[in-house]
Amino acid sequence: MKRLKKAAQLLFLLSTALVACNKEELHVRKAMHVVINGYNGSENALRVTIDTTVYAGDKVFKPTEKFEFSVAYAYTENQQQKTVVITDTVTKQVILRKPLPSGETKAAISFLYLNGKVQEVQPPAADVATNKLGFYIHYTDNDTPLDIFLFRTDSNGKEYRTYLAKNVKPGNWLYTDYLAGADFNTKTNVDDAASLCFTRTGTTDQWAFEDNEGKSRIAVSGMQLPLAGEKGLVQQYVVTPGPFMLDYARMYFHPDRVR
Repeated sequence: MKRLKKAAQLLFLLSTALVACNKEELHVRKAMHVVINGYNGSENALRVTIDTTVYAGDKVFKPTEKFEFSVAYAYTENQQQKTVVITDTVTKQVILRKPLPSGETKAAISFLYLNGKVQEVQPPAADVATNKLGFYIHYTDNDTPLDIFLFRTDSNGKEYRTYLAKNVKPGNWLYTDYLAGADFNTKTNVDDAASLCFTRTGTTDQWAFEDNEGKSRIAVSGMQLPLAGEKGLVQQYVVTPGPFMLDYARMYFHPDRVR
């Protein structure tokens, strides 16, 4: 009789443990790296929420500024739908609602908000033979065509210039094929020495934005331009003159690229 009683107790404890394990499995915590890169061209700040998590402080997108939002979002395994919502903090209007990919550990969103609406961002397919660089020029003072080129000088004062695009009009996406040439192919002669310049088409010193060099030329350190041997990259940039200098937003995410 005692043996039967002990066996019954053992079965009860085992079943209780199995139920607890099943409940624990349903609540396994996972995490997703969520990145939102882009530019907020409105006069109001924008707030991000993911499901019921509201991001504040330095995670709020400031008016007329670029942003690089990056968080590790934790959720339970049985949580079916994970959704990013971007809301205007003044009007309370929902600007964007986008589900996150199911079963993934990373999610990247390119977000460009201009003229009261979200602009379509559709990068071209990657090409294993080259790189694709994309530029959106946000400049409303005029629509004078411009040229885009890389520029540096060496220790002897010799000038090096490589054009990325010519006769570009603001307000549209431009994509160009790019492979690093001999003059701009290492971290030393790119990240440490080169500038990205925007001049009126056909000139090298008539600055495109407000006739101002500081607002038309920027160091490329941080832009992660392709170096020697790199192919298959697709990298987009929103370029706009800020109050004091030229600024840009990176509209891509290469988490596994070591630079």
